[in-house]
Amino acid sequence: MKILFFISSLLCSSFFWSQSDVNYLDVEDKDIELLKSFLPDLEINASNAQYVKKWNRTKFYVKSVYDYSKIASAMLSSFEDTLSTIVGKRKKNKYLKRANKMLKEEFGNEIKNMSITRGTYLMKLIFKNTGLTAYDIVKTYRGSGTAFWFQALCVINGQDLKKTYDPENEDFLIDKAVRMIESGKMNYFKRVPLTKAARKAMIKKKKKAKRKKKREG
Repeated sequence: MKILFFISSLLCSSFFWSQSDVNYLDVEDKDIELLKSFLPDLEINASNAQYVKKWNRTKFYVKSVYDYSKIASAMLSSFEDTLSTIVGKRKKNKYLKRANKMLKEEFGNEIKNMSITRGTYLMKLIFKNTGLTAYDIVKTYRGSGTAFWFQALCVINGQDLKKTYDPENEDFLIDKAVRMIESGKMNYFKRVPLTKAARKAMIKKKKKAKRKKKREG
């Protein structure tokens, strides 16, 4: 049974497993020792081949969704900021419809064509950037009833819309890959914002980051 994922109105997306999902990237021998020193103790008994496979897999997926997560996170954060200033349920619902439309215009069918695995990595990175789970997003943009039923459907199929991000344990390699990308040590698949709304959200995000850095520095 195909599982349904949401990113607000990247809404109701069916993800299909594609052949490219198993075309893992090569890892140099020096990465093996590096992985051993960074992985949690519970992983130490795995073979080198398992390390390589897991690291290849993680790098592939993080690189493939990194820019999507940045754009989607910036848009969702911008929407959250605006929603916090709106008074009245009717006005909020009206704005949420606009937000859904903006997300659809930005991403179109791109998210719908992602595999379950890529969608999972994407939602983890969105949570890392925004603190919002897939469940939170569905609840905000489609209502608590829809969120409940989709969570139930996901659980039946071995998925969890309430899944968060654990950089110290389960998601350690994801966090390592993100840090490598952000430090310029690893390339990733570029995806620029296509719509005015997305570009404005990215600019707003950069300005907020600069203000935060200035306060802290």
